[in-house]
Amino acid sequence: MSLPATTAAPDSSAQALSVAQAARQSSAQVLEELRSRPTGLAETEAANRLVSVGPNALRSHKANPWTVLGRQLRSPILILLMVTAALSLFLGAATNSIVIAVILLVSVGLGFSNEFRAERAAEALHSRVTHTVVVLRGGTACQIDVVKLVPGDVVQLSLGTIIPADIRLLSAVGLMCDESILTGESLPVAKDAAPISGDVSLGDLASCVFMGTVVQTGSCSGVVVATGARAEFGRIALGLGESSPQTEFQRGLK
Repeated sequence: MSLPATTAAPDSSAQALSVAQAARQSSAQVLEELRSRPTGLAETEAANRLVSVGPNALRSHKANPWTVLGRQLRSPILILLMVTAALSLFLGAATNSIVIAVILLVSVGLGFSNEFRAERAAEALHSRVTHTVVVLRGGTACQIDVVKLVPGDVVQLSLGTIIPADIRLLSAVGLMCDESILTGESLPVAKDAAPISGDVSLGDLASCVFMGTVVQTGSCSGVVVATGARAEFGRIALGLGESSPQTEFQRGLK
């Protein structure tokens, strides 16, 4: 089960284990499948996996002026007014055309200015918010930014910690987690490292803790199974972030 201190590029099997599968296996089996060890990954292996699977983040927030301008110009009403202004100019009604053009420029300019300012403010706020986690790298405990977590990392969690990824527990002492953000369950859920059996729901995977939930009592150590969009919380968050389908009115207006 143990690996040499230095390993080559990450094996794809180290990222193929689902949290449901991990919950049913012993901690030793999970470590073996993730090609990890109780002392954590070596720095070189962690760096290779970070390149392979990407950062432990759902999406980056970057203010793009062209994207904002595109959203402003996408309105069917604005397109209709542009066509009206062009027709007015073609038919000799230059005054009407100028008035419509001025209204368009002011409308688009104000909308762009307000939305881009809000995007820049959100970007600045996003860049200031950082979270760290205690992780074992080569047997040494250190604090790293949660975006650098990779499958196979062994982490240590304590009271009040926001869980940064989907994690299979290796050990737990009096551990209870608030999972209301995922399951809607208002009461904290007891957790332990013993594998489960049978087909159960997400809220009954007692040997795992999930991204976005909170350690309410106790402490634990565990191995990261899924990060970013592959975590349960990540899949839900990305699904909610997708564009809503257009209504019949919107399609008819276009």
